[in-house]
Amino acid sequence: MNDFSLNNLSLFDNLTNKEIKIVSDFLIEKNYNNEEKIFIKGKTRTKLVIIKDGLVKLNTDIADHQETIAMFRTGDFLGEMAFLQKNSLHQHTLIVASPNLTTLELSIYHWFTIQKKYPEIAQKIYHNIAINLKNRLDHSNNKLVTLFAGGKIIALYDTMNEISKHLTAIILKVIPVKKALFCTVSNINNKATVQYALGYKINIGANFDLLNDTFLAKIIENKKTKIFNKSDWSKEYLTLPYISNSLLITPINLGKKTLGLIILADKLSGRDFSANNQILLDALATQIAPAIEEHRLSALQSSSEDLKKVYIDPFYNI
Repeated sequence: MNDFSLNNLSLFDNLTNKEIKIVSDFLIEKNYNNEEKIFIKGKTRTKLVIIKDGLVKLNTDIADHQETIAMFRTGDFLGEMAFLQKNSLHQHTLIVASPNLTTLELSIYHWFTIQKKYPEIAQKIYHNIAINLKNRLDHSNNKLVTLFAGGKIIALYDTMNEISKHLTAIILKVIPVKKALFCTVSNINNKATVQYALGYKINIGANFDLLNDTFLAKIIENKKTKIFNKSDWSKEYLTLPYISNSLLITPINLGKKTLGLIILADKLSGRDFSANNQILLDALATQIAPAIEEHRLSALQSSSEDLKKVYIDPFYNI
């Protein structure tokens, strides 16, 4: 069982125990299964949801597919725009991302009752919602800056070494780490070539032979971003030059081809890499892949409108 407590929620900051108890009497506990939808894009907002136990993912439409743009976990709350914009519609779909999910839900009907009977409590909660929205917007803007700066760098530099160096610098502003590698991948000679290295004793131009390096070969084969921790390393991997206490590795894919790899190691904070770190790197890799292959800004322009829709205030309109 987790350590969930209403008293620890940012939604209830500055509320007394008595006030929290009053609100808790209006909350309804619900259980969901994996992949069940809690909010559906285009449906009317009717409730605020507090995550008591489990994970949810926020999906949005990009071109002809859906992409996850954020993950939320125990203690997070969502759907508060139902209280701020009457009869407004969900802009994104919220889906259960764990085997089971338990929530506490506050309907609009019960919220109006709280407003009428306990206006001081409602005012405090409105204040906390405003602070939470600001934090989400700050986080959102970091993603936006990272992605568009990535596109700008592709346009400004001619060599892959320059592009790699400056793209890595942009990533490190949002995910500060001790070590990083940016590699290009050749499907012809089965090698990953280091274009930029930070914190590693690995020279630019060094190659990883993907026929022998089964670790990177599996990443490329699966074409998915992965988080690894020290406990994941088998003996055969311990001698690899980029292995560290924790790794976040993202393949840069274009169709069925993998063009490159972004490897981040050991966050400066000492914390593990998070699902949101993974999502950001995934999104960045998706957007820069065509530009890396073409070395042209035009390859990014077709995705710029999607970036604007997804990364400008993506959480504000949940």
